Amino acid sequence: MIDLSPQDVLELPVDELALHVLEDMVRTNTWNSYNYCLSYTTDEKYRAMGTHPARAVAEAVQWLLSHGMLASKPGDSNPQSVFVTRRGHQAVEQGIETVRSVNRLQDNLHPLIEAKARRQFLIGEYENAIFVSMKAVEVRVRQLAGFGDDVFGTDLMTKAFRQGGPLADPAAPAGEVVGTMMLFQGTYAVLRNPSGHREVSFDDVTEASEAVMTASLLMRMLDKIERRLTT
Repeated sequence: MIDLSPQDVLELPVDELALHVLEDMVRTNTWNSYNYCLSYTTDEKYRAMGTHPARAVAEAVQWLLSHGMLASKPGDSNPQSVFVTRRGHQAVEQGIETVRSVNRLQDNLHPLIEAKARRQFLIGEYENAIFVSMKAVEVRVRQLAGFGDDVFGTDLMTKAFRQGGPLADPAAPAGEVVGTMMLFQGTYAVLRNPSGHREVSFDDVTEASEAVMTASLLMRMLDKIERRLTT
């Protein structure tokens, strides 16, 4: 059983509790989800708090299954027989922050960013994931604005989004036009330029995932701009 009090089990977020459960299943070599959950219904300290702690553990097991960290064991007729997947082993090794960062990118990335960056991120190449994400943004800005390859970087962002530029919204207030230009300029300068000109280390997986998500946000803004330009 996990080394947590019933109260701790109730208070922990389900993803964090799930990692404790996964580590315990690996440590105790327990590969039957029903039997694992059953042990909490018979434990005296857990029973003293009713069914809620045991149900929280069951929720954690289900979370592991739904997030691909546990899976049904092939060839076993018992539907409760499970094994730890490759992703599950990675989660045990990498910890909760990495799990949360990967989940953050799981369903929410813009398709153009996902195609470029998600695999890089999953194998731990955070700098490359950010680099290719911002490169994809740069390429799309250039395409939508109609510029050639000789216009690039922050100069591209300035020319594309400045007042009267091809991507600026003529109906938007001047402050919003400037703000949009500065957002694209600043994001490119901070996230793309350092990776392109010097070695940069993104050791914080949360920061790295949010950098990729920022590129995804810019892509969604470009979606809206493209719709405006084509209607």
